[in-house]
Amino acid sequence: MRKKLVVAAIAVVMLGTAGAASAATPSDAPAPRALPDDKSISVPHIVQGPSVSIPVGNGTYPGTAAAVAACPSGEVLTGGGANVTAGNSHSERYELHSSQPISGQRWWAFGTNTDTVNPGTIQAYAICAKVIKVHVLP
Repeated sequence: MRKKLVVAAIAVVMLGTAGAASAATPSDAPAPRALPDDKSISVPHIVQGPSVSIPVGNGTYPGTAAAVAACPSGEVLTGGGANVTAGNSHSERYELHSSQPISGQRWWAFGTNTDTVNPGTIQAYAICAKVIKVHVLP
């Protein structure tokens, strides 16, 4: 339950910041709420995991590889993603099959390569933030 509150707090902070930069609101719209200026909430940042080679396929089975990106100690995972890069111009031979959070504040990704000549790469990304307390807006 605590993790859900933390993610919601970060989303509120991000939305509140984005709302402040938007165009003027119509006169009948409620004024945006000011968020507290509190250094205990950090700005989410992207942590890149190492780039992992996806080996070539052997004609029958594709080459496979997994990649992981981890949040630094004391930070929470708020999201993530992954990227598969083709080893040549035939990008349809390189696929991202799964990209998801796993235990320990980490993001995991799995990809395949059916090219029999060129290896590809896969890289996972974790979106992390340090949250000390959660604010409740009035």
